[in-house]
Amino acid sequence: MTIKRSILETAGDQFFLPDLPFYVNRVHESFAMLQHTHDFIEISYVAEGSGAHYIENTSLSVSKGDLFFIPVGVSHVFRPSSTANKNPLIVYNCLFTQEWMEQLLSKQSKGTKDDFNVLFTQAIEQSSWLSFKESNSEFQPLFERLHFEYNAHLSGFMTIFQACVAQLLVFMHRSQLAHPLDMTEAKLQDLDRLLAYIRSHCSHPISLTAAAARLSISERQLHRQLKKHTGMSFTAYVQQARIEACCRQLRLTDHKISDIAATVGYQDMKFFNQLFKKMTGVTPRTYRQQHRT
Repeated sequence: MTIKRSILETAGDQFFLPDLPFYVNRVHESFAMLQHTHDFIEISYVAEGSGAHYIENTSLSVSKGDLFFIPVGVSHVFRPSSTANKNPLIVYNCLFTQEWMEQLLSKQSKGTKDDFNVLFTQAIEQSSWLSFKESNSEFQPLFERLHFEYNAHLSGFMTIFQACVAQLLVFMHRSQLAHPLDMTEAKLQDLDRLLAYIRSHCSHPISLTAAAARLSISERQLHRQLKKHTGMSFTAYVQQARIEACCRQLRLTDHKISDIAATVGYQDMKFFNQLFKKMTGVTPRTYRQQHRT
């Protein structure tokens, strides 16, 4: 059984005021949000906790210090490691229109030979997301300032806001120069296609050997690349894809929990319940009760 994911479309007019083409929030991520696209640019920073970030058909393990540049039209959603309140996944989101960013980049490029804006203009044109890792706590103070300035609306806050976003882009570019990706775009696309296949066919048995054969690489190579790209082992990635599929069915259907478990390959209900609670923090029955409308 193939489970089709629901992708929501989020419009900027839900966040932006007529004379204010940007927005900042600080949220506790949960399992309630669906994967979504938007008609604005988003920069997301993981401030606390850990979990997963689903971008298009890729799943990445995230923790404090991870930052993402999400262009228009790219689907994504954050998921916490569990629903336990003792270690929540807290994310800052800075949203702005593409036009506003293009104007900001145009201003920054005048009178300088620095080409840091090329990284972001290409990402915007190609609708390709970017990821970065904080090395010296350079991102967090900027997001704290952006969040404060947006909510306080003190005199001159727009000037400070623009300066903070420009500084953020520079730090992101420096991070990319210091830690360039060593996987070619073709290899990333092949791996992304494999991950998409696993997520859409998680009800079918798939082994590490078979997955490696699809990419014409060794099991050791696949394990290393998967660990680097997602932060998870092959088994953990498959389990997460299956539990995510179960969550969708628990939210959207009235099927028996045992039948839902069976559709993604779990016949041992004791093991399934233990795994589900380990990954979400609650039992399947409690999860359904919490997320039914």
